[in-house]
Amino acid sequence: MGDGQQLKEFGRLTDASLRAAWPHEAHDFTPWLAENLERLSEAIGIPLEAESSEVRVGKFAADILASGPEGQSVLIENQLESSDHSHFGQIMTYLAGLDARVVVWIARDFTDPHISAIQWLNRHTDDEFAFFAVKLRVVTIADSPLAPIFEVIAKPNNWERQVRRESSGSRAENITNYREFWTHYARRYPNDGVSANHGHSNFWIRPRKDAPAVSLAFSYAGGQVGIFFAPRGLSDEEMNQWLSKRRLDRHGHWKSFDTSNRGNWDAICNWLHNKLGQYLTMVEADPEESK
Repeated sequence: MGDGQQLKEFGRLTDASLRAAWPHEAHDFTPWLAENLERLSEAIGIPLEAESSEVRVGKFAADILASGPEGQSVLIENQLESSDHSHFGQIMTYLAGLDARVVVWIARDFTDPHISAIQWLNRHTDDEFAFFAVKLRVVTIADSPLAPIFEVIAKPNNWERQVRRESSGSRAENITNYREFWTHYARRYPNDGVSANHGHSNFWIRPRKDAPAVSLAFSYAGGQVGIFFAPRGLSDEEMNQWLSKRRLDRHGHWKSFDTSNRGNWDAICNWLHNKLGQYLTMVEADPEESK
């Protein structure tokens, strides 16, 4: 070793207990993940936007419901312990009740049967479905702050190719148009609860936990806008009961516009805003008044 050269010292990466970072799964980890969803997005390779947490499906509650690049429902189920059959069964229940297309199961570690189950689902379901098993770690180097790491253990075989395909061409252009439209809406009606820069065709508003969400729809290529009730947070049975009491249906209201013509965007926002007011009134109304 030459004069003046010093041997560099390297730290050792060590695993810490997940409970040291988040003592309680529902009270600590789920809220943290909902606020830091970009970390999970980087791991699985798709942008995610949190919609709601602790979403009721029958007697169970799904941890996080998010939306993907095209507005598809993304179910995120968390465990700070090893994967178990109870959570796997709940995931299957949520999959149907929330009409989810992407499922992300997060756990401290996964048993071989559960990894095999995720791989089987990816092989035997349509391409629009995707199932992920993600191992959660918390690491530190010496006295450094705790750092979370998401390791993808199982995913669809063609996921990288599919993500590259969906992030290019017309779909990427549509996402840009969605962001610009919802930003236009948020500026025109800032009190409606619509987020600017929203990159999906649908925007969900959840006025009450015991009621369905109100979905605003903007189809850039399809030339239609609409509004309807969506069962986000309710099971299909609860949704049907809620609608039946008020003599409503799921079809909603739709109107044709040349959505690609930005000169129409003010009129589109006006129509959606007026309909939103009517739907929010229906949510708050006493169901007996509808009889």
